[in-house]
Amino acid sequence: MLDEHGVIDLITKRFGKLPEGYVPIGDDVALIPGGERGESVVLKCDMLVAKTDVPPTMSWKLAARKAVAMCISDFAAKGVRPTAFMVSIGLRRGTPDSRVVELASGLLEASREWDVKLVGGDTGEAGDLVIDCTMVGFAREIVRRAGARPGECVVTSGTFGQTAAGLRILVDGAKAGPRFRKEAVYSVLNPKPRLRLGLAVSKYLSSSIDSSDGLAMSLHSISEASGVGIRLDELPSVAGLDEFASRNSCSAEELVLYGGEEYEIVGTVPKNSIREAQRAARSAWGELRVIGETVSPETLKGVALPDGRKARRDGWVHFRSQP
Repeated sequence: MLDEHGVIDLITKRFGKLPEGYVPIGDDVALIPGGERGESVVLKCDMLVAKTDVPPTMSWKLAARKAVAMCISDFAAKGVRPTAFMVSIGLRRGTPDSRVVELASGLLEASREWDVKLVGGDTGEAGDLVIDCTMVGFAREIVRRAGARPGECVVTSGTFGQTAAGLRILVDGAKAGPRFRKEAVYSVLNPKPRLRLGLAVSKYLSSSIDSSDGLAMSLHSISEASGVGIRLDELPSVAGLDEFASRNSCSAEELVLYGGEEYEIVGTVPKNSIREAQRAARSAWGELRVIGETVSPETLKGVALPDGRKARRDGWVHFRSQP
């Protein structure tokens, strides 16, 4: 059975290679060369579907904000400031006015939060709530997935596992202490893309990717696109995750590596630039946490965990049973 990557491959292989200057299909955004002042057009589209992307207790207002946040996170990872967005919305026939007002409120909140303008869109009848967001910005260049070289620092903008725990609390009724529960659920309902951080550190990044498909999937994507191996020194686990995993008979490692839905930046920085990059991150009220290093593909293929085991190429993938 095809997963989302198989669907994409079946479509894109019929179109061949893009001309020089374009970013190959499969990166976080598309880049179309040309434009005024030597700037290229940066485009991203992402689809939110209620069945898979809107967990219990998430309001339609928060769902609309999340639809925009999904695109913002990709722009953050590429170091590009977004300018405007459009949305195509699918609704069931007879959807109450109050629900549409909720959607409008969420889109307005996102527009103000990230200073992007809603400039149009479309509507259609659907069997479930669907919000497809298309975002545009302008840049001379972006940070691509295919830029890492052996001997660089592997970095993240935050910790992992919290949203995966939050989803288990919301969907499966997992048990958690009051503080951990509150913070985990909040992280699911109110994703926080690292746009300010991405803009501040992009000039130091040799490669980067949005992490919403999960840490392991993100690391494998950089490894494959750049032709390097990745050796981890630590797993960036959120505080309290071990206790949560113990209480619910699940693996903290699995939640960190494969849970997904974090809107962090994962990337690489040359070692001679890491201190300056970390200072830039702090100036943007963020962090760049070093979790490993890149190595030659002759030394290591794929992603190795701190104990030497290989990380699976797995995470949040549509049309597949989720980890």
